[in-house]
Amino acid sequence: ETALDMHCDFLQWDQALQLAQTLAPHRLGDIYLKSAMQLEGKTQNEQALSHYEMAMRDHVPGTRGEHEALCRAGIARCSIRMGDLARGMQIALELNDPAVCRECAQVLAKMKQYVEAAQLYEAAGSYDQAASLYILDTNFEAAAPLMAKISTPKLHLQFAKAKESRGSYQDALVAYERARDLDSVVRICLDNLNQPQKAFQLVRETKLASGAERVAEYCRKNGNVAGAVEFYLLAKNDEEAFLLAERQDEMATYEAGLGDNGTRDQYKRIAKYYEQRNLLADAARHYANCEEYSTALKLYLKVGEKEIDHAIEVVGRARNDSLTHTLIDYLMGETDNVPK
Repeated sequence: ETALDMHCDFLQWDQALQLAQTLAPHRLGDIYLKSAMQLEGKTQNEQALSHYEMAMRDHVPGTRGEHEALCRAGIARCSIRMGDLARGMQIALELNDPAVCRECAQVLAKMKQYVEAAQLYEAAGSYDQAASLYILDTNFEAAAPLMAKISTPKLHLQFAKAKESRGSYQDALVAYERARDLDSVVRICLDNLNQPQKAFQLVRETKLASGAERVAEYCRKNGNVAGAVEFYLLAKNDEEAFLLAERQDEMATYEAGLGDNGTRDQYKRIAKYYEQRNLLADAARHYANCEEYSTALKLYLKVGEKEIDHAIEVVGRARNDSLTHTLIDYLMGETDNVPK
């Protein structure tokens, strides 16, 4: 058997097989297996398949588990490459080995047999690859149960777009949420599912500027002026928000949207809006916000005694001697001969 061992050491399997036939028939199974693996590596699939099968010829099931598994895995791969998909898939599934299922799935995917490849990926627990191939094959019913097991945003986005294109808007919404495509979530809620409150809440929570612009337009078209002003502000579209608030008398909503984060120019525009409408106390408050304390004090004093506390507060913030004297003169009645 020395010559046989030498042929095996040099991977000369044809010569090894010829010697083993007469010298060591008990070694034929191992030699056929190694020969088959070499042939498969050279893409000589038909001969490789034959040798894998010969390696199993005298095998007693259950006696050499690893040998049997390697042979059957090779038969599965070669059968698939030879076009016998049913046989190859059945053997791969029967082996119940994730690695073998993935190997066979890779072969099937290269052959563009996407559904069969996806089924083996799914059996192997490779849900991302399985879902990707189901989606590629537009087999969305098969992909749907897998989506909850997948964390890859790209796959959820593909699934969402496919579902949306077929009018399955609720399924699309769930997939867009999983993909974290918030713009599309807002769009689907507004345009297809009639769920505006869900879109409103999402934009308020995320401060999503692009989504806010879409919500603002939706509110405007549907006569919800306060909503339009609020969301134009969130969209950083201050000009549109102010003009709409000015035209529709929704300045209180504009103010609320700014809160304490407005600029001097924004507060001054609000102040002029109220001054033009003779709402002097409101105008004074916003002149004070933009640090035009002299104008603020003048308007508070013009309103009268009910705004004295606010006038005193403005003078305190201004720290200006001239304004302090103006307030004292007013309180002493110097301006109208009526002490306060």
